[in-house]
Amino acid sequence: MFYSRRGHVAFAHYPKTAGTSVQFWFRRSFPDGELLEVENPHLPVAISLERIRKAPPRGWRQLLASRAGERSTPPRVVGVIREPFEMLVSLYEYWRRFEFPVEPDAEFIQTARRGTFAEFLRQAVVEGCIPTYEWFFDVGGPAWDRTRLVDFDGIDAGLAAVARECGISRPPRLERRNAATARRDLTAYRVEAGPLVDEVHRHFRWYYEQGLKLAIGRPAAAAQAA
Repeated sequence: MFYSRRGHVAFAHYPKTAGTSVQFWFRRSFPDGELLEVENPHLPVAISLERIRKAPPRGWRQLLASRAGERSTPPRVVGVIREPFEMLVSLYEYWRRFEFPVEPDAEFIQTARRGTFAEFLRQAVVEGCIPTYEWFFDVGGPAWDRTRLVDFDGIDAGLAAVARECGISRPPRLERRNAATARRDLTAYRVEAGPLVDEVHRHFRWYYEQGLKLAIGRPAAAAQAA
């Protein structure tokens, strides 16, 4: 999680949701911000808030003590949610091509690197190796009423809305980093997945039934079709 103590706002980075680009946007918008844990930028919201409460990072303790009201008020939390099947394809392709400094021994990552997409997908959603959005963003938790989830397909409009809420009159332009040059054709992946597509919908049921309706920045056509 990336946290700005001055803005009392945080960015929770769910994997493969333009997190590198959005985090850079947050760094430009909130220059005092920093990662709670550099080695693990994908900390879920509940874990991140607990770490802030129990052991504020260096330099934060004095500020939190001077602003006692904020200690009981969770920060505004911003995250991005993406259509789950597309997100899983992106994660699979990323892990297959990424050059790790040390080859990871995690079975889930190794399945992506050495196995088929169907094998990876089964581990992700049947065995539950990939976190759901509602768990990652702590739906119903202490920061939920201050949480804003941005739609991946309308990320520019969503971040513009976030900037307005945070009082940023001239937000920086979102720079695409590590982004694909064209939209993926998911046809072959859907064919290989077969009935596992239904398992994706089961595992990410909250996204399809509730999350999409809450997401800000959604393109008008998609919003009308939902």
